[in-house]
Amino acid sequence: MLKLLGDAREVELVTRDDVPSMRTIVVNGVEHWLGHVKDFTKNSSLAEFLPKDNRISMAWVRLEAGEELTPHVHPVPSMILIVEGSARTTGDKHAVMNAGDALLVPQRRPHGFIGLPPNGFWGLSIQFDSRGLYEDIEDPWATFLAEEKATEIAGGQIEQLFKKNDEYMERFDKHRLFVLIRNGLLKDPVARRKFLDCFQVWSNYFQKMVLNRVVTLQNPAFEELAWLHLLEELGHNRDLAKSRPDLQLVFDPILEGVCSWFPSKVGVISDVEKVVLVHLVVEASAVFFYKHVQPAMGANTAKGHFDKHKSDDEAHVAMGYDFLRNITSADWPRLFEIQRQGWGMLMAVMGRVADLVVHTSGQLDTGDARQDIQHVVEPVAARAKSGDPRQREDGPFVVEPVATGSEHRSKSNGPRKASEERPATRVAATQGTPAE
Repeated sequence: MLKLLGDAREVELVTRDDVPSMRTIVVNGVEHWLGHVKDFTKNSSLAEFLPKDNRISMAWVRLEAGEELTPHVHPVPSMILIVEGSARTTGDKHAVMNAGDALLVPQRRPHGFIGLPPNGFWGLSIQFDSRGLYEDIEDPWATFLAEEKATEIAGGQIEQLFKKNDEYMERFDKHRLFVLIRNGLLKDPVARRKFLDCFQVWSNYFQKMVLNRVVTLQNPAFEELAWLHLLEELGHNRDLAKSRPDLQLVFDPILEGVCSWFPSKVGVISDVEKVVLVHLVVEASAVFFYKHVQPAMGANTAKGHFDKHKSDDEAHVAMGYDFLRNITSADWPRLFEIQRQGWGMLMAVMGRVADLVVHTSGQLDTGDARQDIQHVVEPVAARAKSGDPRQREDGPFVVEPVATGSEHRSKSNGPRKASEERPATRVAATQGTPAE
């Protein structure tokens, strides 16, 4: 009966995986990255099923998050339909495409795509009344924009990114935490222990960040850099913890939140954004962090960690700079944005550490809001003007009890409650605390 109807074929399913992928194409002797192009004619069932005359040409196209198909032109009109995920268009049209959107490209008009987080996109490239764009690999119907022009544009963008990083680093170098340390905050043993306890929290999340970077890699071109960095950093947080017999676990919701942002963020951004966040931001910040902190460690058991990182982190910064100099195209606005976000979060991390270290009296009783104002940062000069004859014994910072309101009341109202007996802490500084 089927033969009488003129078709003896049965219904057949062809999955996307049944169509072989083309990953690169050579045009005029230059190899260009395509992501995935799955021309329907490369599958025998599809090739046989499609009409041979006046046919529509179709191919699956795929870019991972952060991958780019650089701007190019075709001699025939094309329509690109997004099926899954999202992409940013480049060339004549700059926009974000989501599932269901179609880009209509006239012949010889520049267009390109960048896969967006978290999963890039799958789409269909459709041409009407023509052969497939990459059906004949020896004669692809694609002309890419001049490599020299793309390199020139990328060179200008990357230099702007580096220049902006210099501005962020200069600001970070003046962070109030480092001012406090230079003025002797860590000479007090209690403050130094608290600082190291807080720093352990950051060190643990840093390890999670470098691990998650490798786990979530999408482009093989980034693997060598990511693995090299991981192998050089692996386990440093555990070594730091083992070097400290007096380590005490710290849980502070704000510190946890700002530190955990880094491993979470690195898992959802593109591979090139990972390079910016890890090397241009985090590792660059470490150069200044260890520059200020290492001299203040003295003979502390954790000194070995700070000695090592003071010399190693500059190399880790250079790794990122060298890698980015070879990038010829990228979603530049996203790189500038992750750079801005990363430095902002690092300022918040250091700011919270400063707050917790200055509050050296230990775990705060969150039920008593008055404890927030019992920790006074007072310039030594102000004390001298007030006629206080006491001399500094621990350098520029003096940690000493301050009589609280409850203590004053207890002198006239009988014995104090146990919760009132703990003295607050005054940290006297040689200068005020500058803005971050």
